[in-house]
Amino acid sequence: MRLVVLGGGFAGLSALNFYKDAIVIDSKEYFLLTHRLTDVIETGNPSLASIPYPKGVIKARVLGVDFKSKVVRTTQGHIGYDKLIISLGYEQDTTRVKGNIQKLENLEDALTIRAKLSQVRSVAVLGGGTLGVELAGSLREMGKNVYLIEFQDRLLSFMSKEASQFAEKKLRDMGVNVMLKTKVEEVKGEILKTDKDEIKVDMSIAAAGFRGPRLVEDLGLTNKNGRMLVDDYLRSVDFEDVYGSGDCMTTKTFVPMSAQVAVQSGKTAAENALGGDTRFSYKQVAVVLRIGPEYFGDMMGKFVKGSMAELAKRVGIYRAIRMVESL
Repeated sequence: MRLVVLGGGFAGLSALNFYKDAIVIDSKEYFLLTHRLTDVIETGNPSLASIPYPKGVIKARVLGVDFKSKVVRTTQGHIGYDKLIISLGYEQDTTRVKGNIQKLENLEDALTIRAKLSQVRSVAVLGGGTLGVELAGSLREMGKNVYLIEFQDRLLSFMSKEASQFAEKKLRDMGVNVMLKTKVEEVKGEILKTDKDEIKVDMSIAAAGFRGPRLVEDLGLTNKNGRMLVDDYLRSVDFEDVYGSGDCMTTKTFVPMSAQVAVQSGKTAAENALGGDTRFSYKQVAVVLRIGPEYFGDMMGKFVKGSMAELAKRVGIYRAIRMVESL
C-alpha cells in the first residue's frame, strides 16, 4: 500500500507513526510546535517551537493533485499514491479586517514579531482564544502596552467559565486592556478602529481568523471555510481514496482545531486508509495555557491551575517531541 500524506504537522506525523511506510511531504524542514510560538516571541529562540524532521519526510511544496490518476504534483516531482491523506494544517485569514495586520501563523511570523518589538510600545492582539490570551500576557510582561480585543462576551469562549474568568482577571491585574464584545473594523496607520472607539497602537497582531489552507479550495475539494469536508470515517466526500486529518478537515458537525484532535484524527485516517472501518471521535483531554508563570485550563472537563495544569502542559509538549523523535 502506497500511502502518501500531505503535511507533517501533528496529524501527518501521527499518521506516519501509525504506518511507518507512509510517504510524508511537507514544505518545511521541521515539525512546528504551534502552541509554543509565544515562547519564540518571548525569547527569540526558534528551537523552542521547532524539531528537525526525520530523514524520511520529503521537503517539497505541493502544487496540485490529479485525483483521477492518483498523482501528487510537487516541486520535487510527481508522486503517485494508492491512498492519500491531506493534513495540511491551517492558515490565518487577515483579510476580514482592513489594514496592516501582522499574522501569527508560523515560526517566521513569530520571529518577525520578535524583531519588530524593539520599536513598539503598544500592541493590539486581535482574538481572545488561547493564542491571544497567552500572547497578551507575554507582551505585557515584556513591558508593552497591550490591548486584547475579543468579539464575544468573554475570553476563551470554548472553555469553562472558570478558565475564562481566571484569564480575564489575571490579564487585567497585569495591566492588559481587555476589550470584550468589540469588533475590529479597520487598522489605518497607527489608528485601530472598532465598533466602539479608536485606539492608537504601533502594531496589530491577529490571534484569530484560522481557516483551512487555500490549497484545499484550489484542489476543488468540498470544504467549509477552507477545511475539506470528510465523512465520519475521515474519508473525503469527493474521493473515496482520499482522507483528511487535522485542522484542514471537518465533518458536517464542527471539529475543533487543536493538536490533540489532530493527533487522534491522523491515526484514524491512516488506519482507515489501510482498510480499517473506525468511526472518528475525538476527546479533548486537557486545554492548558500560561499567563506569565501561571498555568491554568480545563482538564477532563474541570478547571485546574497551578502545578497540575503545568504538568499537563509539559506532558503534552513531551508527547509531541517524542512523536517526532520516535520516527
